[in-house]
Amino acid sequence: MAVDIVTLPCGPLETNAYLLVTERRALLVDAPPDSCLAVLDELERRQARLERIVITHTHWDHIVDATALRRETGALIVAHPQAVPRLQQPRPLLTPLPFEIEPAPPDELVEDGATLLFEPLCFTVIHTPGHAPEQISLYEPTRGWLFGGDTLFPGGYGRVDLPGSSMAETIRTLRRLLELPGDVIVFPGHGPTTTIGRERGWIEQLVASGS
Repeated sequence: MAVDIVTLPCGPLETNAYLLVTERRALLVDAPPDSCLAVLDELERRQARLERIVITHTHWDHIVDATALRRETGALIVAHPQAVPRLQQPRPLLTPLPFEIEPAPPDELVEDGATLLFEPLCFTVIHTPGHAPEQISLYEPTRGWLFGGDTLFPGGYGRVDLPGSSMAETIRTLRRLLELPGDVIVFPGHGPTTTIGRERGWIEQLVASGS
């Protein structure tokens, strides 16, 4: 069964919202600023119903439109248990923002190793802390897809100079991602896709130096 992936870079940081659509059903990964109308337009164009909004982590640029989308579509917000406090009381990371962030308490919690079914896809939830302690990634082994938030980018990883971030946790997370097949496509929170194999060389060096 075909599954379309629509990438919607939104907001001032061009955060990627990923809309997965199959047979008039949809799942969204992250809800950045200005994504609500873009997602609603895409849903209307495809005559699809949004079922879930998966939050990879609670940094403001990934969550601002989550509650608006839930209100408009009835979709469930899904996140890691550690995300609950920051979704209930969202706040800027370092500097004030020119807008309020609407609370987005999750409807469903998923921990490491959990299964998230979106037929024909069956995602495994991987807890990938480092950039943020609550960060999760969604791995679909049959398609070789990894929706990783700000875990891994082409040539780099998410910032570790932010409140709650950790270089040690990032290294542990990247070591774990090395266990995935090299042809797994990584859909990051910002910028273009990459693969585990393409990033393997520098990750192995980083992991070796940090072990």
